[in-house]
Amino acid sequence: MLQIVITVAIFAALLWYVGLGSLYNSIANIKIEFFLLSFLAYFGINLLFTVRLKIVLAKDGVKTSFFKTLLAQYAGMLTSDVTPGRSGYFLMPLYLKDQDVPTSKTLSTILGIQTIEFLAKVIGGIGAVIFLIETVRLETWQLSIAALGIGLMLAGACLMAALTWSKRAISIFTRIANSRFLYRFTGGLIGKIEEYKESASKTRKAIPEIILLTMACWILKGFEWYFLGLSLGITQIPWLGYFLLHPLVTALAFVPITPAGAGVQEFGIVAIFGLLLGSAMAGPIGAFALLSRGLLIIEDLIGIPQIAKSTSILLFSRKRHEESPPTTDEKKEQKPI
Repeated sequence: MLQIVITVAIFAALLWYVGLGSLYNSIANIKIEFFLLSFLAYFGINLLFTVRLKIVLAKDGVKTSFFKTLLAQYAGMLTSDVTPGRSGYFLMPLYLKDQDVPTSKTLSTILGIQTIEFLAKVIGGIGAVIFLIETVRLETWQLSIAALGIGLMLAGACLMAALTWSKRAISIFTRIANSRFLYRFTGGLIGKIEEYKESASKTRKAIPEIILLTMACWILKGFEWYFLGLSLGITQIPWLGYFLLHPLVTALAFVPITPAGAGVQEFGIVAIFGLLLGSAMAGPIGAFALLSRGLLIIEDLIGIPQIAKSTSILLFSRKRHEESPPTTDEKKEQKPI
């Protein structure tokens, strides 16, 4: 509830700053052809995401259907759109269950991919700061905030990289989980950790493919934002500007104080684009901030059938387990002493 209150407060402040009249005029005069091209670019990104998932899982000996994996990808993106820190994407093991993909292999795949994603955002963030310094004059506090954000992304990437590819880090985590104090709470996870260690070692073999496809997605994201800007009449920012700015701005979606950084990312877009375009473009900037999120959510609705299917399978399996008759050993345990 607190996150919802914070989200509403941030959006209310943004609407007040931008102005409802200028925001309405910008959206009413949108150029549909460029807006549809931005949708097409995002569709291409999800296709590449799916190819990336299939390749990494194949390195771990798991074959998947492209169409089913695409639906699972959209389901993961949709749940990430409404969860703090976009953590809903880690429900991918549930969405891939209908293809009998082991949870440990899905998690090692997701963590390996997200590690590269975060490292790309760090590089992109540095590029964005350089672009802004060359384009406008940044104040010291603005540079400090950018440096802090880049530092946090780098720390997150290093942590995920350690848990994904460092045998020593995984061993330390295993020893902690095996400690006398924690074992009673984590005992059931130890076997999963061992499975995860084996899968993570195979995920490392896919690093070149992950890097290549992540860069391709980064390029398409630049086009998605570029076409969205053109649809709203924002012609002052070149494609290179969108290409460099989006990793820095979209990193704000991982701030866990609101669902998927709702409001926080939009505030970042308004602040950074305002530096480049000035207050006279407040309407188009505000519309860009809102549509950049709305575009994703609308297309991610493709994942609803997969979410419903995976949820029903999970509930049915639990119900069947609860209704199954007890085994001989369980009957013996139930007898009074």
